[in-house]
Amino acid sequence: MSNAPEADPSTVKSELSRRTVTRSAAWSVPIIAAVVAAPAASASVIVPQDVIVSASCYGLNILGFGFSFPQFTIEAQNVDILPGSTFTITGSGVGNLTFGGYAGLNFNFVGTNSALVTTTEVIPAGTSTTVQVTGLASFQALAQYTLSVTSIIGNRNNIPTNDSASANLSGFSFLGVLGGLCTA
Repeated sequence: MSNAPEADPSTVKSELSRRTVTRSAAWSVPIIAAVVAAPAASASVIVPQDVIVSASCYGLNILGFGFSFPQFTIEAQNVDILPGSTFTITGSGVGNLTFGGYAGLNFNFVGTNSALVTTTEVIPAGTSTTVQVTGLASFQALAQYTLSVTSIIGNRNNIPTNDSASANLSGFSFLGVLGGLCTA
């Protein structure tokens, strides 16, 4: 048991004054504002959207001789490429080439030196499709062909440095069969 007199609660002075509470509240406002703003800032990260065009050769090529043709790959990064997106193939004698590859592409020749390639199906993000030169209609000398992005729907394509690629094709005739030799 304690001999100290009990204090009357109505006369006890609180250790927390209104001034202390106000000062503490004033300091907490910027901290609360920073904590609330942090999730908004992290949610506004911009995801790069890109369309990558690359070129390679496919077919039989042994020691520089054989049948090989250019193929162009169109890749959608992070966001789909929607139907109606267009690409242009340019080069001397494009009209002399036959094309194949992905079924979701439509080819329209524009004169003898270019063709417009239009997507008719979605190219899903993270995937690619291929445009292949499948043959020659007639003999031709060495020519360079380039596939370039013309207009993309759905994907902002905000990295334009990889929007085109080129490959070379020489035509030849061997025992009456037209062939091609590709270098990319």
